[in-house]
Amino acid sequence: MASLNKLAIRGIRSFDDKNISVIEFFNPVTVIVGHNGSGKTTIIECLKYATTGDQPPNTRGGAFVHDPNIANEKEVKAQVKLRFHAANGNRMLAVRNLSVTKKKNGLTMKTLEGILSTADAEKTGKRGTISTKCAEMDMEMPHLLGVSKSVLENVIFCHQEDSYWPLAEASVLKKKFDDIFEATRYTKALDSIKSLRKERVADQKAEKERLESLSKEKAHADKLLKRITEMNSSITAKQAEYEETKKEYDNVCVANRKFNDQATHFREIYMMQEQLTNRRKHLLEEQEEMKGELKEVQDTDEELSSRLKNFDSHIAAYSQKLRQKQSEFREEEETVQDLRSKHIELLSDQARLKSEEKRHQDTVKEREALIRSIGVKYGFKGYEHTPLRPAEVAEFYNRLTDLQKKQNQDTKTLQEEGSSKNDDFQRKLHDLQVEYSRIRMQKESIRSQVVDLQASLTENETKFDAAQGLTNTLHHLAADMEDKKNRLKKFQDDFIASDYTSKLEDKAKQSRALQDHKDTLNGEFRSLNLQANSRARLDLKRSEISTKSQEVKNILRMNNARLRALVGVDPKPETIERDVEQAIAQKDRECKEAEEKHSSANRHLQTIETTVSNIQNQLRIKQDELKAVEKKLKAEVQNHDSVADAVKDALSEVEDRRDEASVFTGSSKVYESLLKQGKTKKLCTVCNRHLSDREMQVFEKFLNDQIQKFSKAKAEDVTVDLAEWEAELARLQALLPVESARERLKQNEIPALEREKKEQEALVPEAGAAAEKAAEELSRIRRQQTELSTLKQHAMNVTKTQKEIQGLENDITALEAELIATGSARTVDDVQQEIDKLSGEIHALDREKNNLTVERDRSLASQRVIESELHRQQLQESDLRNQVKERDAIETRIASIRTQLVDLNSRDKELHGQLATADAPIQSLKQEQQLFQSDLSMRTSEAQSSSQELNRSVDRMDQINKTILDYERQRIARKLRDCTQEVEDAEAQISAGQKTIDKLREEARAIEKEINISDAVQANLRENARFRKVKKEIAEIDQNIAGLDLEEAGRAKRQFEAKWADAQEHETKLLNAYSALGGEITSMEKQMATLKDDQTEYKGITKRYTDQLVKVKMADMANADLEKYAKALDNAIMKYHSLKMEEVNDTMRHLWNRTYQGTDIDGIKIRSDNEGGASKRTYNYRVVMTKDQVEMDMRGRCSAGQKMLASIIIRLALSDSFGQNCGILALDEPTNALDTENVDALAASLVDIINERKNHANFQLIVITHDENFLRKLGQSDVVEYYWRVSRDLRQKSVIERERFG
Repeated sequence: MASLNKLAIRGIRSFDDKNISVIEFFNPVTVIVGHNGSGKTTIIECLKYATTGDQPPNTRGGAFVHDPNIANEKEVKAQVKLRFHAANGNRMLAVRNLSVTKKKNGLTMKTLEGILSTADAEKTGKRGTISTKCAEMDMEMPHLLGVSKSVLENVIFCHQEDSYWPLAEASVLKKKFDDIFEATRYTKALDSIKSLRKERVADQKAEKERLESLSKEKAHADKLLKRITEMNSSITAKQAEYEETKKEYDNVCVANRKFNDQATHFREIYMMQEQLTNRRKHLLEEQEEMKGELKEVQDTDEELSSRLKNFDSHIAAYSQKLRQKQSEFREEEETVQDLRSKHIELLSDQARLKSEEKRHQDTVKEREALIRSIGVKYGFKGYEHTPLRPAEVAEFYNRLTDLQKKQNQDTKTLQEEGSSKNDDFQRKLHDLQVEYSRIRMQKESIRSQVVDLQASLTENETKFDAAQGLTNTLHHLAADMEDKKNRLKKFQDDFIASDYTSKLEDKAKQSRALQDHKDTLNGEFRSLNLQANSRARLDLKRSEISTKSQEVKNILRMNNARLRALVGVDPKPETIERDVEQAIAQKDRECKEAEEKHSSANRHLQTIETTVSNIQNQLRIKQDELKAVEKKLKAEVQNHDSVADAVKDALSEVEDRRDEASVFTGSSKVYESLLKQGKTKKLCTVCNRHLSDREMQVFEKFLNDQIQKFSKAKAEDVTVDLAEWEAELARLQALLPVESARERLKQNEIPALEREKKEQEALVPEAGAAAEKAAEELSRIRRQQTELSTLKQHAMNVTKTQKEIQGLENDITALEAELIATGSARTVDDVQQEIDKLSGEIHALDREKNNLTVERDRSLASQRVIESELHRQQLQESDLRNQVKERDAIETRIASIRTQLVDLNSRDKELHGQLATADAPIQSLKQEQQLFQSDLSMRTSEAQSSSQELNRSVDRMDQINKTILDYERQRIARKLRDCTQEVEDAEAQISAGQKTIDKLREEARAIEKEINISDAVQANLRENARFRKVKKEIAEIDQNIAGLDLEEAGRAKRQFEAKWADAQEHETKLLNAYSALGGEITSMEKQMATLKDDQTEYKGITKRYTDQLVKVKMADMANADLEKYAKALDNAIMKYHSLKMEEVNDTMRHLWNRTYQGTDIDGIKIRSDNEGGASKRTYNYRVVMTKDQVEMDMRGRCSAGQKMLASIIIRLALSDSFGQNCGILALDEPTNALDTENVDALAASLVDIINERKNHANFQLIVITHDENFLRKLGQSDVVEYYWRVSRDLRQKSVIERERFG
């Protein structure tokens, strides 16, 4: 069993943070006494904190820990260490640590890691730690002590501020009792079970509906699988036929393409013959034109080609030479440019160096001016002339620095003199102040002693005045004590004469006899009640039969019309389910037939639509092809009606360009020859006529215009134009087959497809109407199936209800037989009246017993009150005698204090005169120091000012000397001379380079002139080569024309015109045939895909159906088990609650009657009101008091003393009921608000409880009080040998001391 051993406290509340205070808990009772504020309640708070981890109320921010401000520490660490025996008998040690840190904005508290370990580990040295985490300790401690945390908080270690909680408001009381009874945990578990079952029942309903849905889906999936198998067979047959037809169509297409290619070949032969003839004619004309203008050469073709080839290399050599000259020209220009850039840079450097030379001269002048200025100021002679030599400058600088060092040394000497003088002053002043402070401290010490003695004198005079009437008080107290002894003797004689014990035993025997008779009657009553239950169940089952029969009739009446329409017969409860199932099977067969018809009609409609779609695709392709051809022809052939017209115009343009090109060839050379001869001979070589100067000008102008007209550029333009037209002619000739394809599409292929499309579209409305009709029939049958499914559910409900009615009829038969077999002579009411009569007699005996007990307890209480008062007066008499002795001692102390005060006042006056004498030398020395410091500051300031001015002059001289030295070190004058020489050299090089450039420019112009006159010779050679090329081309054309087979082309043309139309018609028929098959296959594949998609929705339906069936059956079994668990737990909770409440109230009644000394309350009890039904039961608690069997709420109707007594008794009762494993109970100030009689009665009750349970190993009572009378009552009972006293030491720290009674 759990019990406490020792508690160690450090740094909690008023307990010292440097030392540990230890308290040991005794068995069976530990008493702790002390004045208010001494730290008694802190012990209970530490016990509660060690066991639960909860700090006292209102201790946020570190109020639970010793204040760092009082301890004069930045941080205070606190510790609570509890050694105890756990409920399992193990010795345990719990340690909890806290720390509070002082910060700027207040105190900060931290909870440090604790220790929970076995206490034996300290002896054995083995590690026995269970946990160091606070949260784990909070959870583990209640388990070790064998009680819940709520019992520890509210019953065992209840804080003084929460001691009235049994009479708190309803919501607080309910929460605490629920926690103590631990009802919340079990009611939550019960609610969870009920909620879980409710959810599972709702889910089960949905799962059953899902099972039914899965059953339908499984049937539908089987149908889909059968249809998919049939559809696969049909698609396989159609695909074989489709492949055969497509293969035949491909062969026909290949044959027609070859046949069309042959026809295209003969057209190309005719066009080639025509083109070659035109080309030959054009070349002959061009050859005739070239003969008149060409100057033929006699070389062979190879020699002519070689001359043209070498001519280019000759010209290339001249060009290479020209490029070389131009390169030399550019290089020379770059060289000259670099020289000019360098010349510009040299000029820039020259200007910069001249500027630095000028700046140097100015600096020298500035230095000489500064030397003359300083010489005049400080009396340096011999420096008035200019320029000054370097030696003179150096001499002046040395004299100036010497003067600077002298002034700095004077200033330093002055400062050292002032520092030494100040040190002397400070030393003297310190000695005088030390003597002054010594005298002043003596005076303050005497004043402090005077104040303390005056306070002590006042206190002792007050005590002396208060003790003047002690002698009279002692006489009155002795007389009163004698009177109380006589009264106590009389009460004891009356108690013995009353013989309460034998009277109470007689009443108990009578009560037991009546109770036995009542138990017999209760057995008979229960038997009769069982029969009443059978009758009630019989009525209930008959009522259920009536209700269920009416339910069946209502279902049949509501669905009668639909059943007759769909089933065809009037519904009967016995056969309705079988009739509906037969109707459903019939509708399934009708639905299958309707689905087949609907599928056939859809396939026929889809075949037609597919054929129309294929024709539309072919027509769209052909139309797109026609548009593309027309667009191409329109883009390629503009401003012409046909390609043939465009070819004819292009051929004409080519011939014209060739004629124009032949005219240009050589015309320029002829005109140049005429102009040259005319200028040389002064005559026109054409008409052989001499020309005058004026005519010569006209002649030259005309020939120059003609040369310009037939220049080389113009000839090249004409050649380019000719090439473009020849390319245009070739492009247009390539468009002739495209034009032929356009005519074939427009005249034959597209009209045939349009006719076939109209024929197929005419068949669509009829097929659509058939498919729509089949769909309507299928929809009607499916609606009927849906209605039959609904009716099947109703039919199943009717069948299920019929079975329930049959079961109820069987139960009624059994109950009727049971009631016939049993019987009784008396009724329930007769037995109940007799039981009520016995209950009244038992209650009357209980009241008599209670009255006897109250009268006995009241007599005993009166005796205890007189004894207590007599004992108190004896103690008071002892205290008064001690006070008389202390009064004489006080009178002696008063005389001594007055003598000391006279001596101290005399010494204080003497010290006051010494203070005035010691202060005069100090003030005189301070004035002398101030005068010296003022004179020293003025002299130091003048020396520093003169020294700073001289330092500035030296710094300026140093700066100027550095600038002049840098100029000389860089040799600026020499650099200026070198730069001037380099500028002159660069100007000479630039002049020489410019002459070289002019020479290279003239040589390049001469080479260019020689290259330009070579074009005329080269042009003549090219014309000869072109003439020979034309001649060879004419010969090749004659040979090609002779090789064309025109007769064979004619035969091929006639054969194409005879067979092409039939071949195209056969190809179209095959195309339509395989397109129709493709459409059917596509339609069937779409249906297959649809069926497979539908089948995908039912994937794994068999497994899901089986799993769902198992799930539903298992869920039914689980729900039944949950219902059993809920009922069992609910009954257990009710039984546990009622037993515990009865046990608690019985203990409270016993303790109240023994303790309370008043007559206004017969007893108190805890009333638990059950609210809510069986589904959700809760308890509301209230403390009631009884008076003459009338119950009233105690809250708001009782005094403070009654509240305290009731709270203590309730906690004692709860501790008995809920602390079997932990007999610990702490009472903090139990006598608060109690009068003397109730205090004595409470002490007597506690003594009785201690005596009853002192032999129990787990009983341990802890009482904390400030009431010395209550302590004496406990001490006189011989249940306590030692007690603990809590007090404050001189440092106002709480200390715990053990004391012995007596």
